[in-house]
Amino acid sequence: MIDFDNIDEWSPSLTEVLRELLPDDLEDRLSELAPEYIEDAVGILFDIADKDAIIDATLSWVQSSQIVAYHGTRLTDHEVQSVRQCGLVPLVAEARHERLQRALSAHPRWSEVADKLEAAIRTHGAGEFAGCREGQVHLTLSRAGLVGGFNHYLTHGSEFDQHVAVALLGGDGKELLRRDGRPRLIRAAVPGEEAIAATHPFGTPDDMRARGDMPNMIREILESWSYRQSKPEFQSRSLKKDCGLFFCSSVPADWIIDIELLPELADL
Repeated sequence: MIDFDNIDEWSPSLTEVLRELLPDDLEDRLSELAPEYIEDAVGILFDIADKDAIIDATLSWVQSSQIVAYHGTRLTDHEVQSVRQCGLVPLVAEARHERLQRALSAHPRWSEVADKLEAAIRTHGAGEFAGCREGQVHLTLSRAGLVGGFNHYLTHGSEFDQHVAVALLGGDGKELLRRDGRPRLIRAAVPGEEAIAATHPFGTPDDMRARGDMPNMIREILESWSYRQSKPEFQSRSLKKDCGLFFCSSVPADWIIDIELLPELADL
């Protein structure tokens, strides 16, 4: 199982996979060149080894494993049980009515906007203002990124809910979402092939390689691994990476490893 933030655990495994493709003095050469930036290290790696072979081997390594991915949200205890039983289901805009009414009805102006809730849900579900989230589930590669880089899902819940709340009640609406449910960090083990596909929702790894780019997730892994060879103290969690996994179907309950209750977090 590959947990991106725990490079101490996965780096030795990837090293073994790549060993035959690398020069024996790789670490010395990387240390001597002392890359300042993380992307410089992988550039040096590709200068002294076969880029395509390294990407092929890394892609196969990921696809044959499981990738740990994270989802942040706010849930009541009852909703936690639903996730444990049903997994993470794609957004159905109309199904957000209960949570939004529960959270926003505490506002003193609720009676003035209550009859606009359904229209706001339909509008934002169609993506007219917030980008269409209907029928989607989103995970991300880095726990550190989700908690310490873009934690608004944990502080206020669903991005869809946030857009609707702000449309109806401005900043007050968003603040009311903070009072509903508790911050939960959902950790899932995603089969490698499905994880790779989920990081390429609008194309394929081959499409990216044809443009001269590394596939998503493979880039993050190889950049971190190669930088680690020159700086053994480097920790991938320090990057707080935002590498998203996009699903158009449920994340099954049997993928979910745990649902962690977090303390309340300050806005970033």
